[in-house]
Amino acid sequence: MMPVGTTLSRWTMAYFGAALFFLLLAESLLSAGLWAPSSAVAEPHALIIVHSMTIGWLGLMMIGALLQFTPVLTGLGLPTGRLDLPCLAGTVAGLGLLLCGFQLIDMGSAAAGPVMVAASVVLLASLLSIASVLLSGLWRGRAAHAASPLVMLAIACLAVTVVLGSLFAVAVSGVTATPGISAFVVNALPFHASFGLAGWMTFAAIGVSYKLLPMFLLSQEMQKSPFIRGTGAFAATTLGVATVSTIFEPSLGQRVFLIGSLFFQLPIAAYLAELFLTYRARRRKALEPNMSGSLPAFVLLGLSVPMFAVALAGDADPQIFAAIAYLFVFGWLTGLGLSQLLKIVPFLTWIEAFGPLLGRGPTPRLADLLNGRRAAAWLSIFYLAVVASAAAIAAGSDAGFRLAVTVQTLATAALAIELVLARRLANVAPVTRGAPFQQPALFVAAKPQR
Repeated sequence: MMPVGTTLSRWTMAYFGAALFFLLLAESLLSAGLWAPSSAVAEPHALIIVHSMTIGWLGLMMIGALLQFTPVLTGLGLPTGRLDLPCLAGTVAGLGLLLCGFQLIDMGSAAAGPVMVAASVVLLASLLSIASVLLSGLWRGRAAHAASPLVMLAIACLAVTVVLGSLFAVAVSGVTATPGISAFVVNALPFHASFGLAGWMTFAAIGVSYKLLPMFLLSQEMQKSPFIRGTGAFAATTLGVATVSTIFEPSLGQRVFLIGSLFFQLPIAAYLAELFLTYRARRRKALEPNMSGSLPAFVLLGLSVPMFAVALAGDADPQIFAAIAYLFVFGWLTGLGLSQLLKIVPFLTWIEAFGPLLGRGPTPRLADLLNGRRAAAWLSIFYLAVVASAAAIAAGSDAGFRLAVTVQTLATAALAIELVLARRLANVAPVTRGAPFQQPALFVAAKPQR
């Protein structure tokens, strides 16, 4: 694990805080009935929720994690930390403009066009800037760990996602009325989502976990990343071919997309198989909340990916695709993210607050920073609510979905409170907080250390 004295990313906690805000925003909008299984997934209100989740929650969470853990993967510091805060501010501002743009489109306002263009410009600049910083650090240290190239593949998928999203934002805004662009936007939306969720988020999560999970479990190093990288790169390339093919022949693009979804089974199956071996070989027999809480996420990953391929091959109804996507986004990506934040936030807080005090007085155990039993209970409720929500979507039950997603939102809010309590050291005995102890700030590391 990261040794005491490891440099801390100054703004990682701010990224996490903003990410949790957008997660709760998206879930609250779902609880309020802004979208229901009987509604279309491409209407403006649905797009507000989707982009709050993808850019706001998943994107900011993963970028915040990579700012801290890219140096752990590579053994080298990032080339600069000066862009961390401006890119966070730009991403939040750009996302705010994007959400306003969708609302203006729903209202039929003429202001929608300029707002959507501004959103695409700000998001493009912010996300590609921070991506270039991360990619540079990973490239310089690519030989240090076999998972580094996998994260680079994820960042390449992020770049494609952002570029496609900017094109779509301009097209949806009505600024351009070119029939060819409009048709491409309609046909390529699944590819945009796949580059973001399967390419960017999933490969980044797999790459980071290749380094962190064996450390958290005290287990053997995971060895199959070259196979995962190779098959994942092929699946991503196939997705790119499908996207380009859609420009000329949409039906060809759909067939290539199906091939890519089938190849995507290979890296996922290899990853899950190695996870099983890593868990079984662990020396830390009692699982901590972050690792026991990740198990349902891995199960839902293993279920949702083949379910999507089967649904695509069988030309399933849109609500079936929506239910599978819900399991993937909330069960796999969000479940894993929330579970690992239960370890990452206390760990970084402990390093900042108590690392300098080792040998100078009593210090708490890392486990003391979090009420693990309470957090595990809320995680269990969260996963049950996610499965119930997905089932309600598949069944077309608006009332069932709203009830389940309300429970899910309450569980998420409770987990966010647990993270705040851990960051504020509310569970730590007062005797460990005597001078020269300094209370960490909620959203920023005490000192710039890059």
